[in-house]
Amino acid sequence: MFIYQTELTVGKMRNFGSQIYNEMFSVGMLYGALLSAYIENFTVICIALIAPALLLNLVIAVWLPESPMWLHLHNKQVEFQKSLEYVAKFNGIKYTNDEKVEGLPVTKTHTATSLFTYSRSTKITTFIFLFTWLSASFCYWGLSFNVGDLIGDLYMNQILICLIDLINRPINYYGVKLTNRVTFLRACNSGMCISAIVCMIPYEKEIFPNFNLTKMSALAGRMLADLYFSTVYLYTAEVLPTVVRASGLGMFSSCARIGSILAPFVVVANTYSPNINFSIILFMSTACFVLYRWMPETRDKLLPGTMQEMKDLVEGRVRHGLEMRGDVVGLLDSDSEEETRF
Repeated sequence: MFIYQTELTVGKMRNFGSQIYNEMFSVGMLYGALLSAYIENFTVICIALIAPALLLNLVIAVWLPESPMWLHLHNKQVEFQKSLEYVAKFNGIKYTNDEKVEGLPVTKTHTATSLFTYSRSTKITTFIFLFTWLSASFCYWGLSFNVGDLIGDLYMNQILICLIDLINRPINYYGVKLTNRVTFLRACNSGMCISAIVCMIPYEKEIFPNFNLTKMSALAGRMLADLYFSTVYLYTAEVLPTVVRASGLGMFSSCARIGSILAPFVVVANTYSPNINFSIILFMSTACFVLYRWMPETRDKLLPGTMQEMKDLVEGRVRHGLEMRGDVVGLLDSDSEEETRF
C-alpha cells in the first residue's frame, strides 16, 4: 500500500503522503493498546481488530484503480488510459486522452535480484540499503527495550509510547520538508549516536520518579529511530524503480526483520557484557551516517521507472524519463518546463 500511494503522489506531496501512511501505523498500535486495556474478552478484541482491515480491503477492491505508472511501464495502454480517466474523474478534473502516450518496450522482467546484477552502482546502493534497513530496525527495537516501564501499567505504558509516535509524524514531515531526505537521515543517525553514548554513562539517580538519565536518553533515541525508520521507507521507495519497487522494498523489509529478531538477544547479552547493545547501536548509526555520503538526493525528483533510470539517479545524471501530467494523477512532478511534457 505504501508503494501504491508513493506512485500516485506528486513529488512535492510525497513526504506528506508518506507521513499520513506512517501515522496510521501509530493509530493502529494505539487502537490495539486501547482495546487490550479496556476489553477483557479476547474474541471481541480480535473481531474489533479484524473489522477495519476487512472494510479497508473492500474499499481497495471497489474504488482504487491500478497504479497508472505501473501499467504504463508494462505497456498496458488500455488499462493505463482507463486508470487515468478514473483518477481524473474522482478528483473532478477534466481529462482527455487525445494525446496518446506511447508505451515503453518491455524487453526484460526484472526482480529484486536485478538490483545486484544490473550495474555496479545499483549493487552498491542495494547493499547500503540492506545495511541501513537492518540497522534502522535494530536501533529502533534496541532503544525501545531500554525505555522500560515508564508509568507502571503495561497498557498505559504502550498507549504513552503510541502517543509519542503520533507526535513524531509532524516532526518528521517538517524535518524532511525543511532539509532533504539524506540530510535528515544523517541528522537522525547523529542523534542516535549521542543517545547511545549518553545511555552508556553510569548515572542512576532518578531525574523524575522512575525516570533516570538512561531511560530519558533511550526514549529520545527511540523517537529519533522512529523518525529515521519512517524516512527510510520514503527514501527507499523514491530510489527504487517501479519495475522492482515492490519486490525491492519487500527484500529490505525482510532484512529489517532480521534486525528486530537480533535486538532482544543483544539486550539479554548486555547482562554479561555491559553496554554491548548501545555499542552496536553507536557503530550502526555511525556507519549509516558515513554510508549516506554516497547516496543520491531524491527530493522533488522524478520517480525512476526502469533500472536504467535508477542507475542514472544513483550516478547523479539527469534523467529524461516519462512524467505523467501532475494535475491528473500526480505520479511525478517537476518545475522544469522541459520535463513537464505529457
